[in-house]
Amino acid sequence: MRGLIILRRVKVVVHRDAAELSEAAAELFRARLAAKPDLAMAVPAGRTPRRMYGLLRKRQAREPLEYGRMRVFSVDELCPPAPSDGYFWRQVRSEFLSWAPVPAERCHPFDVAAADLEAMCRAYEATIAKAGGLDLVMLGLGPNAHIASNEPGSAFDSPTRPVRLRPETVEYILTDETLQGCVSDRAVTLGIATILAAREVVVLVSGRGKRAPLARLLEGPIDPAVPASALRLHARCTILADRDASP
Repeated sequence: MRGLIILRRVKVVVHRDAAELSEAAAELFRARLAAKPDLAMAVPAGRTPRRMYGLLRKRQAREPLEYGRMRVFSVDELCPPAPSDGYFWRQVRSEFLSWAPVPAERCHPFDVAAADLEAMCRAYEATIAKAGGLDLVMLGLGPNAHIASNEPGSAFDSPTRPVRLRPETVEYILTDETLQGCVSDRAVTLGIATILAAREVVVLVSGRGKRAPLARLLEGPIDPAVPASALRLHARCTILADRDASP
C-alpha cells in the first residue's frame, strides 16, 4: 500500500514500512542502472540504505545487471581521525562494492587524507564534470534537515567542500552501531549546488525521528536554515518515505 503526493516539483511516495521503502529504493536503483549502464551515481551510506544494499545483492544473484560501467561517487565523508578510507565509503565498499563488480577506476571516494582538502574538493568537482555530471544522487535526511553534510546555514550555491559538523550531527552519527572509534566534527561533502545540478535526486527517509525534518523539507520557506528545502527547487526529486516518517 502506497500513497502518492506531488508537492511543487517534489514527488513523495509513502511506503508502509522500512522494508517496503528499501524494496522501492532497490527497484529504483536497478531501474536507473538498467536504463543507463554507465550511470554516474552518488551512493548513500548510513542506516536507511543498509537494507537496500542487501536487497540489491540478493536480486543480483537472481537477475544479474551489469555494474561494470557504472561510475560511483561519494555523498559525503568524515575526516580523520576516521579511517583514511573513510567511515562512509567503508560501508559502501563492504555493503555494495564487495559484490557489485564496479572497477576501481570507476569508483571515486573522497580522499579525506589529502593535505589540502579544499584542493581535493575542487578536483572532485572536476571529476564529476569529466563524467558528464551526476545522473543520480541518492541521499538520506538528517535530523536537523541537513542533506549530505550540508548543515543548516549552508548556501544553496555551495560546491563540494570541507565542512564543520554540528554537535547534534556528530551525536547522531555515533548512534549507528556499526561505527567504531572516534568521529570527527569535520567532513567533506557534495555541495547543495552540486546536488541540485544532478539530473535526479532521491531521498530515503525512514522512522519517526525523521518526521519533523521531512515536514520542514516539504513545508515552510525554502531557506538555507533548512538545507533540505533546496530540493524543492530541483526539477526531478523523489522522496521515498515510510509511514512513520511521513508528516
